[in-house]
Amino acid sequence: MSKKVGETASVPEESELASRFSVDDLNIKVQQAQEVLLDLERRREEIERQKRQLEELRKKQRDFEVGHRAVTEELTRSVALLERQEEDGQRELDDIRSVRKTLAGQLASLEALEPATWEPANLADELTRALALVDQSRAALRQSQGRLERLGWEAAERESTPTQAGGVLEETDEGFGFWHKVASGLAYSLPLILFLLGVSLFWFLKK
Repeated sequence: MSKKVGETASVPEESELASRFSVDDLNIKVQQAQEVLLDLERRREEIERQKRQLEELRKKQRDFEVGHRAVTEELTRSVALLERQEEDGQRELDDIRSVRKTLAGQLASLEALEPATWEPANLADELTRALALVDQSRAALRQSQGRLERLGWEAAERESTPTQAGGVLEETDEGFGFWHKVASGLAYSLPLILFLLGVSLFWFLKK
């Protein structure tokens, strides 16, 4: 009888122990599940971060490709334009140097003339040479002005000195006409001058 009572008393203890183990197991499983969820959340956040980085990289790559193509095309056009401008500028500079050299040479030749030192006996030859030089200089001046106009300087010259170019030619023409008058007068009066010089020399020697 007592044995049966002991046996019935151990049944609740075993049931309580089994229940306690079941709760502990459940808590462990819940904790493990929470850890799994946390790990999954961390993985999800990492995937989202990598996704954002990938999108940024793709955007940068697109921006690079578009910008690289646009800037390369613009630089190519700009370099080609500058090369053409440089070639045109070099040709223009060469023309300017050639014109300056020509005009400077003509100016130096005209400035070298010294009518006061001309001998009366050589006056006709000196005037012929001087007139030829003036004609040559005038032709060079007109030719150079044509080249300057082709270089596009005509408008600038008109704005800065409206009558300068015309004045130079007018002065040249006036000087040319003056020398023509002098030459013509001397051509007519030269025989008379020589005759008078001969008479004066004759009377001087006679004395």
